[in-house]
Amino acid sequence: MIAAFDFRVLADLNACLNGLALVLIISGLLAIRARHESLHRGLMLSAAGVSALFLVSYVIYHLNGDPVRFEGGGAVRYVYLTILVTHVVLAVVQTPLIILTIVRGLKD
Repeated sequence: MIAAFDFRVLADLNACLNGLALVLIISGLLAIRARHESLHRGLMLSAAGVSALFLVSYVIYHLNGDPVRFEGGGAVRYVYLTILVTHVVLAVVQTPLIILTIVRGLKD
C-alpha cells in the first residue's frame, strides 16, 4: 500500500526556496555592482527559476493542505488581515512585472 503524501513538507520546501531566492538576488546585486554582467544574469535567472518553483510548490501546498485560520482577535487581527491582503495583491501584481523585466533584461 502506498502512503499518502504529506503536503505539509511543502511548507518547509517553500521556506528553503524563498531563502535560496533571496541569496541569489543579493548575490546578483553584488555581481552587477562589481560589473560582472554575465554572473549577474545567471544569478538573476536562477533566482527567477527558484521563485517559479516556489510558486508551483506554494499553489500545490495550498490546494492540498489544510487551511490555517488566524486565531487572534481585536486590533491584531486587523493588522494581520491588512498585511495579508497587501501581500496577496502585491504578489499578483509583481508576477507579470517580473516576467517583463526578465524579457527586457534578456534583450539588453
